[in-house]
Amino acid sequence: MGNKKKSRRYFLKTLGAVTGAAFLGLWGLMTGDLQKNKRKKTISIPLDDNRAVLFSEDCIVINSGQPKVFSSYCTHLGCRIKTLEDSKLVCPCHGSMFDLNGNPLKGPAVKPLEKLEFTINKNSNIMTIKI
Repeated sequence: MGNKKKSRRYFLKTLGAVTGAAFLGLWGLMTGDLQKNKRKKTISIPLDDNRAVLFSEDCIVINSGQPKVFSSYCTHLGCRIKTLEDSKLVCPCHGSMFDLNGNPLKGPAVKPLEKLEFTINKNSNIMTIKI
């Protein structure tokens, strides 16, 4: 009788581990595909010299000194960042914080924000960003 209990417990633990690993693998594939599919457009926004940080749907423009553009999606779980507090970019979902260079200051995010390519038309002061 003791072996049946041990064998059942082993089976349930193994089943749970395999199910969890399969779920995590599928989750990674799904979120990776979503991120790849999003990077197929360009947007143009007017560059406002009066604002140091501009939030757009898919990006954050840091306009202090040399302009920088980052994805507005947190590297933790992909929540959209749209808040600046004390010169820090704050994720609304789990409280991750990033500096104005896109580097994580507070977790759970550990990766920096994705840098995006952009060009600036000096005549019209329009920034074109590859998303």
